[in-house]
Amino acid sequence: MVISCVVTGLLLLSGIIPLWDTALYDRFIKYRIVSGNIEKNSHITYVDLNDPSIEELGTKLDTREAFSQALEVLADANASVILDFQFRYGKTGDRAFVEALKNTRYSVIAVLAVDKETTGLVYPELTDSEMQMLEKHVWHIKVKNPGNIPVAKTFLLPFDALGQTATMLGHVNMEPDSDGVYRRVPLLYRWNDGYIPALPLAAAVAERRIPVESIELDAGKYLTLSFTDGESIKIPIDKKGNMLVPFTETWAGSKRNSLSTLVEAFSNDELYNEITNDFRNRIVFIAEISSSQKDFGPTSFEKLYPLSGIHTNVLGSILDSPQKNSFIYEPSAVFKCLAPLFLLIAGFFCIRARKDLFFHLGFLLLIAVFSGITWYRWAVVSIAPWYALPVSFIFFLWLCIFLFRLLARYREQELLKNALSRYFPRALAERIIREGKTDLVPAYKELTMLFADISGFTKWSASRSPNQVHDFLNDYLESMAEILFAHGGTVDKFMGDGILAFFGDPFSMSDHCERCIRAAIAMQKKITELAEKWKRIADINLKVRIGINTGNVIVGNLGSRTRIEYTVIGAAVNLAQRMESSSRPGGILVTAAVWESTKDLFPFGEKQVISVKGYDENIESYEVYM
Repeated sequence: MVISCVVTGLLLLSGIIPLWDTALYDRFIKYRIVSGNIEKNSHITYVDLNDPSIEELGTKLDTREAFSQALEVLADANASVILDFQFRYGKTGDRAFVEALKNTRYSVIAVLAVDKETTGLVYPELTDSEMQMLEKHVWHIKVKNPGNIPVAKTFLLPFDALGQTATMLGHVNMEPDSDGVYRRVPLLYRWNDGYIPALPLAAAVAERRIPVESIELDAGKYLTLSFTDGESIKIPIDKKGNMLVPFTETWAGSKRNSLSTLVEAFSNDELYNEITNDFRNRIVFIAEISSSQKDFGPTSFEKLYPLSGIHTNVLGSILDSPQKNSFIYEPSAVFKCLAPLFLLIAGFFCIRARKDLFFHLGFLLLIAVFSGITWYRWAVVSIAPWYALPVSFIFFLWLCIFLFRLLARYREQELLKNALSRYFPRALAERIIREGKTDLVPAYKELTMLFADISGFTKWSASRSPNQVHDFLNDYLESMAEILFAHGGTVDKFMGDGILAFFGDPFSMSDHCERCIRAAIAMQKKITELAEKWKRIADINLKVRIGINTGNVIVGNLGSRTRIEYTVIGAAVNLAQRMESSSRPGGILVTAAVWESTKDLFPFGEKQVISVKGYDENIESYEVYM
């Protein structure tokens, strides 16, 4: 868990995780637009000053005659007007322009805030009349939490007569996110002891006739607009007063009108009647979207989008509330605490799963459930996704635990291999594990058993130090086991200086008799080498008796609950031991059954009839010549 926390933390600090959430948010917004589940506010109508209109209207724009004529048509339709233009200086036709504006239901004019943080640019100080204009339009609202609302050091305002006539002024400032995409709008700018609202916010307050003094700012939570009847609109905002833009349509898919059409309607009765009927009691948003203006930017779903369209989306969402949920909300701090806690608790249950299938399915289900919750919160409540951090944590938790389980399993297999290697060659031990033959259930089977014992070992060891006996036995037993393993044998046990081994299990082999004899011959040859070595070191006259028998025995894991052993039992085993005790030192004595199976493969001596303990009848035996 610590590793997953560290890795997730590094991704968070690197900015990758927020980038993933932003990409997911953009996908959700695009789906919202394409699916058409959210309808735009039909009360808002667009009027664009586009390139064809500029060419057609010509000098009427310079004298503002075009604006005055368009506004007169809109005034006759009892429309409200929002002008997203910078009318900084007076023109010859301003009197008619201002008079026409007065006749509209209400009007909101755009201003541009110069941020206090802006450096390197010099702006003229506000005149007394401009100060009076700002004081008239500044909002004095309730402040519960001021947050980090941006502060304006000055404003670029419309000429005096226009600004004084407007019902409200609203700033049009917007900054894209770090990736250059427009997703947020600052709803307020601080000015002295008050605030200047964003253009769409000012229009919404004017449209719904909300008392400015009833508005409450709680930065990081809501900007609350309260009606006189007690109803309210809660706009979710961040600490800087930014609101996520609830886009409802693409620019190409929106129905738009040109300013030249309104001007034409001024002198065309038929068109006049059509326009006044279409625009009756509507909110008309007039903005310039010409190619020279360059008032465009990328959004979550469109690479080129008019910034005026962002204002209309914000305005529409405010007007649609509280009748319907039209805002996009940031995930709450409570959710950001509870979600990882829930995933962590659920993750521990997955970790405890013993079977890999349940382990993997548990984590997969966990991510699927959280993905479903994230989508539900977006689709139903319009809560922006906070997804990458908890899912990254769960993913790395799964990965770390998975690798840990693999490592633990590898260690278990290594321990099992080491344990099995006491009985089998390592390659055979790996095969047993690979093929799953680790139960070694007891069964009747025909095997060939080999007993080996050092002649005179007890007498010799009585006069030697423990260390010397230990060193000798280690060398001897290791050499014998290596030979037995090399021939496919299984070491049942070491009994002091004695060895019990068998051939033919855990994997069946048709030539187990032949393998056993070849192993015995190789053992005697190796013992000759060891005898020379240890004669010099420990003065031991090393000679070993070997007995071999073949027959049906019980082989497998045998024992009690507290101690279990992989071994062979049966009369055939006992007879092999009797062959060993009857063999001459340095010889290999086998039963008639072994001789019968291998008489064409090895040289044997004459038949010997011997009497052995536990058998009423004499036993035929043969010595293997080397």
